[in-house]
Amino acid sequence: MLVTNVEISEYSYCERTERCTANVSMTLGDMFVTLFCALDIPANECPKTRAKAFVGDAMRQLRRMPEYRSGRRSVELSEHVTAPMPMLA
Repeated sequence: MLVTNVEISEYSYCERTERCTANVSMTLGDMFVTLFCALDIPANECPKTRAKAFVGDAMRQLRRMPEYRSGRRSVELSEHVTAPMPMLA
């Protein structure tokens, strides 16, 4: 399955836990999946690096879902998908 679009929303940083969280939404053919991601990265991390880390964590979670974990189906990012960066706004 090919991921054709990615959006990151509800980004936040908790100073107490030093953890960044966000929802990563992915479009896969006729499916739309939203995954909650939490990363232990500094608040001042480069926005591009942070966005790529969120997309990477979402892909990791997606690949662990039963339909992909079995190996019968694969999931990959389309080469046309660029890491979304709502943190730059």
